[in-house]
Amino acid sequence: MTVRVRFAPSPTGHLHIGGIRTALFNYLYAKHHHGQFILRFEDTDLERNMPGAEEEILEGFRWLGFTWDEGPDVGGEHGPYRCTERLEIYQQYADKLRAEGRIYPCFCTPEELEAEREQAQREGRMPRYSGKCRHLSEAERAAKLAEGRVPNWRFAIPAHQEIAFHDLIRGDVQFHTDDMGDFVVVKSNGIPTYNFQVVIDDALMGITHVIRGEEHLSNTPRQLLIFRALGWDEPQFAHLPQVLNTDRKKLSKRDPNVMPVAAYREKGYPPEAIVNFLALLGWSPGGEEEIMSLEEIAERFDLDRVSRSGAVFDADKLRWMAGQYIKRMPLATLVESVSHQLQAHGISIPAGRDEHWLDHVVSLYQEQMSCAEEFVSLARRFFTPDVTWSDEATAVLREPGASAVVARYLDLAKADSEWTADASRARFKTIQQELGVKGRQLYMPVRAAVTGEVHGPDLQLSIACLSKDWVLRRLQAALQRAAE
Repeated sequence: MTVRVRFAPSPTGHLHIGGIRTALFNYLYAKHHHGQFILRFEDTDLERNMPGAEEEILEGFRWLGFTWDEGPDVGGEHGPYRCTERLEIYQQYADKLRAEGRIYPCFCTPEELEAEREQAQREGRMPRYSGKCRHLSEAERAAKLAEGRVPNWRFAIPAHQEIAFHDLIRGDVQFHTDDMGDFVVVKSNGIPTYNFQVVIDDALMGITHVIRGEEHLSNTPRQLLIFRALGWDEPQFAHLPQVLNTDRKKLSKRDPNVMPVAAYREKGYPPEAIVNFLALLGWSPGGEEEIMSLEEIAERFDLDRVSRSGAVFDADKLRWMAGQYIKRMPLATLVESVSHQLQAHGISIPAGRDEHWLDHVVSLYQEQMSCAEEFVSLARRFFTPDVTWSDEATAVLREPGASAVVARYLDLAKADSEWTADASRARFKTIQQELGVKGRQLYMPVRAAVTGEVHGPDLQLSIACLSKDWVLRRLQAALQRAAE
C-alpha cells in the first residue's frame, strides 16, 4: 500500500502555527514511508474565504521547504483540489444517500434549533438535534416545501450502535450513536458540510491515513458513518495532541507570543528553524539531539513517537532554535536577509561605506540574532551619527578617571591616519601605558561614549566599522555629557 496523506486548509485567514504543525506531521509521515502528500483547499465557507489566503498558504509552505505531489497548483489525477470545484461530485453522492433513505430533509429554522439547544441546557442534557424532521410524512414534507422552506439535509444516524476504531496515536476509541444527533450533510444552499465533503474527498483521492488535530476526534464517528453508508474503505486515523500555550491551555491564534507564518517570514526567521521547532511539538526523535534538517527529521519520523499529551509552544525555545540556525548560516545569506529588513524599515547604508561594510557589521551580531529583523535595533548605532546614552552608560562616563580615558582616546583617534581594529587596540595600549589603567577602567568609558551602552559586540571591530568622523563626534559629545 502506498501511503497517501493530505492537508486541507480553509483559505479563511492566515496560515498559523497549529495548521503548519499538522501539515508538517503529514508531510513527514509521507516522506518517511515513501508515500505521497496531497494539498487541497476546503474553500466551501464562502462568506469567510479571504482573498489572497490561498496564495499566502502556498507561499508559506514553499518557504518552509514543503513540496506536495498533488494540489491546486501542480494538478494531479484526483483533482480538482478546491472543494468549490467539486460540488457536482458531492451532489452525486448526496443523491445516492437520498435515494437510499440515509439522509432526509430538515425544515427546522435557526430559531427552532436554538430553542432546542436552550431547552437541553436547562434540562442538563447535551444539546443535539431531536430528529423531529426525520419522521415527517411525505405529505408534511410537501407542505413545508409549498411554504417555500428550503431544507438542509441530515444524515439519519442508526440507533444503538457502537462506532469503534483504532487511532494510531490514542489507541482504541469508541463512540455510541445514541449520544449523537442527526447531523447536516448538505446545507440549504447546496453546499456540503465539512463532515460530508471531507469523506468524499478522502475516499476519492485515495487517502490512506488521516492525520489531524485532536479537536477533530469528535468528527470521526460521523465521518465513519458516511464511509460505511457509501461502502468505502476507511482510512486509518491519527489525532495529534493539541498545541498549548505556556499556561497549558489551548493555543489561540490571537496569542501575543505566536504569529502567522507569514509574519515569521517577514521578520527574517530561518524557515528551517520553524520546521525543526514544530517537529518537536508533540514528537520525540529519541536521544538528546534537537537541531535537525527536514530530511533528517523525515528519516526518523513515525507516529509511534507522537505523544498523546499536549505540546507547549515555548516562544523562547523557538527564538533559541532560530538563533542556532542563524549562527550556522553563511554570512552572505544572513546579510541578504538583513538587507531586506533594512529596506523594509527605510534604513540606508551610511555614505562612504564600502561594499563589504554591511558584512562586517552583520558579523558582529550574528551570534545574538534569532531573526534578521533584530539587526535593525541591535545595530542602530551604526546607521546614525549620534547615540543616546543609557543610564548605565552615563553613570560609567561620570566615574572618576573615565573622562581622562575618553579625552585621551579622542586625541589619539584624531591624530591616527589608520582606522582599523588593530589601530584601535594600539590606542588603548598607549592609554594603558600613559594613564596606568586597565580592564574595565580602560575599555568601558570608551564603549559607553561611542556606543551609548555598556554591553555589545567586540569594541575594536565596532569602532573600525564606524566612520572616524562619527566616533570623534560621539567622544566629544560624551565628554560634554559627563560634565553635565
